[in-house]
Amino acid sequence: MKLSDFFMRNRSISGLFLDSGITKRDAAEAFSSVKTDYVLSRSLYSSAPSHQSGYLDYALGNYCTKLYIDTFCWFIGLPDIQAESDTFSKSIQAFLTRNKTLLFNIYKQTMIDGKHYVWIRLEQTATGRSEIRIKQIPLELVVEDDCIKDLTGGYTRFVTETVEKWKERGVDRKAVIRITLEAGKETIDIDGDLPAGYQQKQIVNRTAFPFVPVFCLYNNKQTFLKDGIPEIAPAVPFIRRYDATLRKVGRHIDNILEPRLLVKVKNVAQFLKYSFGLTDEKIGHIAEGKEAVDMTQFKAAIMDGEDAASDIRYVGQANNVESAVSLLKLLHWIIVELTMPEYLYGTAMQSTNASVAEQSPVWAKKVEGRQGEYNEFYYWLADVFKAARIALAGRDEFAGDGGADNPIVRWQELTAKDDVAMMNALSTFVGAMDKAMTMGLVSPKSAFNTLKTFMAIPADYETEKEAATEWLKLKIRLEALQDRIRSGDIEAEAAIEDLFKSA
Repeated sequence: MKLSDFFMRNRSISGLFLDSGITKRDAAEAFSSVKTDYVLSRSLYSSAPSHQSGYLDYALGNYCTKLYIDTFCWFIGLPDIQAESDTFSKSIQAFLTRNKTLLFNIYKQTMIDGKHYVWIRLEQTATGRSEIRIKQIPLELVVEDDCIKDLTGGYTRFVTETVEKWKERGVDRKAVIRITLEAGKETIDIDGDLPAGYQQKQIVNRTAFPFVPVFCLYNNKQTFLKDGIPEIAPAVPFIRRYDATLRKVGRHIDNILEPRLLVKVKNVAQFLKYSFGLTDEKIGHIAEGKEAVDMTQFKAAIMDGEDAASDIRYVGQANNVESAVSLLKLLHWIIVELTMPEYLYGTAMQSTNASVAEQSPVWAKKVEGRQGEYNEFYYWLADVFKAARIALAGRDEFAGDGGADNPIVRWQELTAKDDVAMMNALSTFVGAMDKAMTMGLVSPKSAFNTLKTFMAIPADYETEKEAATEWLKLKIRLEALQDRIRSGDIEAEAAIEDLFKSA
């Protein structure tokens, strides 16, 4: 199915206000059919085309998805979980640090799919030691219709289903493996062939958890939507429009670079023969449509002087690239506004007029809001971690120094960038670069390129060099006029007129 936007819907509702005849139930059901196209979302993040995603309609505008999500996850970071028990606080913090990359991957997958499942298990290592493992469950493996939740939102039954295929002595084998998680047990049912490593088609494992240790994280969860919203969803229409515009610009430039010939001649065969050096046989093939004229070989036209109506000229297309570039800049600005501040992209394209100090607080609040959404997950993780440690030790090892019944999740405050501090750093940097150039350690071009990493400079080195040269000439003339004014050689008014006349 071809997607015109990020969400797949059965119908669209135009206008913000609904007809008075529509009931609250109708309004609720309007969102019950909304499903997230996580295949497209995954394609946008990975830049991997899928025949089901229509990724190629977005490819040329898809410069922000992965960078935005990765940067967002990095800014969210890890919380600090504290309890009365210092032993618990140190243990769980070490656990979070050890699984930092995995937890960041959980953030990413939640932002990509809109929701993501996390499963905590006690598993044995290669040395036979049991340890707490965090497992990720792709949402397509979850049999949601068979899962059951209690009134608090926790699972009382959680079901996954995978299809395994393999070859055994050249014969295709297939098995459907169904895992059912319930309080205190895991049940594995196998339908089909028996995979290697399994001794029977039903296995029941007892677990140490008196609950189902599965948590579902939602991204931008709304009460009226069943699923979360992928992080990139608001920007997707503009990414597609950017792609379409850039493709049109490419075709437009191709037409400009490859102008067409307009030829009006009385005797076409004679013109082709003498202007292109074609044989009668070739001309016959062209007339029959078997071959085409290679215009790249055209150098000069030999015209019939007796035919006054004969004419040949290039037909070029008007250059409208500037208008298209303006549209691309507008789309870029919108994408930036819907994702993260431009300085985080590391670009020098001045699409916004907001300073770093103005953008940073907004970004900080966005990060804080997402950290708040993840609080529930980390409180749950703290409870599961405690239960797992008690199961492994056979006793509550945290009770001796205050217990871990009421942990607190805290996040490090995100500090916004300060313009004053940045200007001071920039001043120090410019002084250092000036000294390095004076000593012959770096070239002006290298210093300029390094400066672009500190501040947004849209022009390249040569363009800025020309502009700077003109400014230096003007500065020298101004200083010369000031000296003439001070010496009484010229009046100030006359000096100003002289300056503008020569400008």
